[in-house]
Amino acid sequence: MKKRNLTVTLLLCTALSVSMLGGCSGQTVEETAEDIAVVEAANPETGSLKLSGDFIATLNPDESVYIIPMATAEVLAVNVSEGDTVEEGDVLAVLDDTMAQYTVKSAQIGLDTAKTNYDLNFGDGADMLNDMNADSELSGTEDNITDYQEQYYNAVKSLDDAKQKLNDKEDEYAAIKEKYDYNEDVDEIKDYAEDLSKQLQDKSKEATRISNAAQTDPSLFEQAAQIAEEVTDLQNEYQNAMTRYQNAAADDAEIQAEIKGYKQQISAYETSIESYQSAVDSYYEGYSQQVVAQDIQNGELRDDSRQLSQNNITSAQLQVDQAKESLENYTITATISGVIEAVNIDVHDYASSSNPAFVISNKDTMVATYYVSEDVRNTFSTGQKITVTKDDRTYDGEVIERGSAVDANTGLFRIKASVKGDTSALLSGTKATVTTDTYHADNVLIIPYDAVYYDGTQAYVYTVVDGKAERTDITTGLYDIENIVVTDGLTQDDLVITTWSAQLREGVTVSVSEGE
Repeated sequence: MKKRNLTVTLLLCTALSVSMLGGCSGQTVEETAEDIAVVEAANPETGSLKLSGDFIATLNPDESVYIIPMATAEVLAVNVSEGDTVEEGDVLAVLDDTMAQYTVKSAQIGLDTAKTNYDLNFGDGADMLNDMNADSELSGTEDNITDYQEQYYNAVKSLDDAKQKLNDKEDEYAAIKEKYDYNEDVDEIKDYAEDLSKQLQDKSKEATRISNAAQTDPSLFEQAAQIAEEVTDLQNEYQNAMTRYQNAAADDAEIQAEIKGYKQQISAYETSIESYQSAVDSYYEGYSQQVVAQDIQNGELRDDSRQLSQNNITSAQLQVDQAKESLENYTITATISGVIEAVNIDVHDYASSSNPAFVISNKDTMVATYYVSEDVRNTFSTGQKITVTKDDRTYDGEVIERGSAVDANTGLFRIKASVKGDTSALLSGTKATVTTDTYHADNVLIIPYDAVYYDGTQAYVYTVVDGKAERTDITTGLYDIENIVVTDGLTQDDLVITTWSAQLREGVTVSVSEGE
């Protein structure tokens, strides 16, 4: 049968008995109007049917890093705030590297000593100094260097301890100020007490005046009693203020003295450190000259001594490299370019590796993460297109990851999709709506959804066969609100009735003429 798109029209028979002439093939046919259905019909179409779904997704940058300090030290400077944009390598914060600097200097002294020992023992001028002997003097110089180095390290440790104690006392001082409620110094409380004292004097004079007047005017007794009560209240308030001032002044003086002492200790330790370093440098210069005479052996130098000296240089060089590498840890830099999401340190805090100092996100690529059931997950494919809707704005994207295991928290499968375009307005951790195709069927027969009827669970349609409606059982598949897929029971050549009529039933007469 040739594929057609036809409209079934009502036969022009309105009486109970009508003579069909000319246009009715020249024959007389008697039918009732109730036996004729007015419907439309069409052939099934071959095509595709797709369903789409909406999912609630969480937006996050595709790349996000935690910047963890590699050293424990006081924070001297923080150069960024939340929301700032940084480039890879930008300096985010600077830590106090005093100890690290001293470690580098000490390691460098060790390396220089190892190199000097090697040159003096195995260098070109070693043979010229074989007869020199300065064992006692050399030993004394080594002892002096050792003593000053010990004092140097003790002073460095004491300096660090004093700084920590000063920091603790400053915190304690802040707590005292909060306890006694003053901002600058305890004189604020004293000024308040003196103001109360002046009010008390004025109120006492007024009380005396009213009391004297009440001797001759009894009506003033009540006023005199009230003013006397106010004098008592002022006396109590003044006494409380003075007590608070005396306690605060004592605590303030004590802790201020301790703070001053720690500051003086810090200054003294810093001066001592410079002095010890200078002494070590001076003795080392003399030591180098003495080593020339002492460290050269008569006769040939042994290979094992040479190797040992070289090993000392290698070991000392490694210590210098490690000390310098450690020194770099006191400058915290951005490891990626992006936006500062969190700042967890402040000036004068003590940074440590136990807590991330910064969080940086690269928002050039945002990812939408959502969760679906297993059957929906199986309809997705990597590269599948999606749309993301957030705050009335729409972004294109595609599926980049299908979860292969059930998420323990949701019992669903995780889907990740990239979000394309300018995503600078999207905030990390916020929600958005993802829309994408789910179920689909390709190269299938499709008819209008309204053409299908059901007898229990059996789906069927009416087809036009020899001018009459004929029930045809079918098997259906995917459907939406407009169309439905027929997997069995129809061919493209079948003419399916697509509209409903009160007269439509098995065997009812229809007249088919080709429509536009």
